[in-house]
Amino acid sequence: PVDSGTGRRGSTGPLPAETMADLGFALYAGAKLPGVVMADGAPDGRYQIWLHDRNGSAATVTHEEVWQYGSRQLWDEATAVHTAYVNDGSPDPGDFGLTVSPGGQR
Repeated sequence: PVDSGTGRRGSTGPLPAETMADLGFALYAGAKLPGVVMADGAPDGRYQIWLHDRNGSAATVTHEEVWQYGSRQLWDEATAVHTAYVNDGSPDPGDFGLTVSPGGQR
């Protein structure tokens, strides 16, 4: 459950929706933010992003505002990871790989 008693409101600039909804970013963010679930959509005609982890932290984001809950600042973390993703050249899904060997996986 989300720690709703710790809500903190903030403002957002333009949402990087096009690249945050990209599979390349999803793979990148999955490696950089383990345990964080991110989803996006427009259930009422307004684009939104939702993030949460298993420890009660969450964020809801629209073009106008961001609400963050719990001990983590998930939106701040996600935007920092997005900046790193762009700085790393916005890798495509094909740029990621997985190696499995008797010694482990990476």
